[in-house]
Amino acid sequence: MASINYPFPDPKNEAEYAANRQATDDYQRQEQEGADFLNRGEEAGLTLMDLDGLVDRVRFDLETAGFWVSPPAFLPDDAQGGLVVHVENGEVVVDWLSHARLNKAALAMVEADRLDNEAVTRYEAVREAMNTALGAILHGFGYRTRPPLSGAGHTVLPPQGSPTQ
Repeated sequence: MASINYPFPDPKNEAEYAANRQATDDYQRQEQEGADFLNRGEEAGLTLMDLDGLVDRVRFDLETAGFWVSPPAFLPDDAQGGLVVHVENGEVVVDWLSHARLNKAALAMVEADRLDNEAVTRYEAVREAMNTALGAILHGFGYRTRPPLSGAGHTVLPPQGSPTQ
């Protein structure tokens, strides 16, 4: 195990011992998350280089279909919206993000327990329509998909018989 950068190298009280235990737990959790990330890619038959190649290929194909694909790094909240392709939990995920103004309006109504509000209805309609369309387009380009481990959108698997499969 690599060395852990403890916040208190020589703890003097229970609070410092607790901080060191937390640092150890955080380090072990990060190590496990990294191992899980690599394992999921290996289970799908992908290396990290394959994941990058698959992201580039999916982005290219979706641009060919006419989409403007947001950069791999998420946009700031005020510019949010559109199609995103990114690696999450060791998987290539394609998702649609509504513009921040619709997100904020829908979230405000959900928090106010006004689920029948027009903003919530629009948000849900857009997400459902775009995710259905994205699934059909990805399948049309030969990709296999499944729901992602977390969130919405599609986890994209390489097309059958592709070199990245």
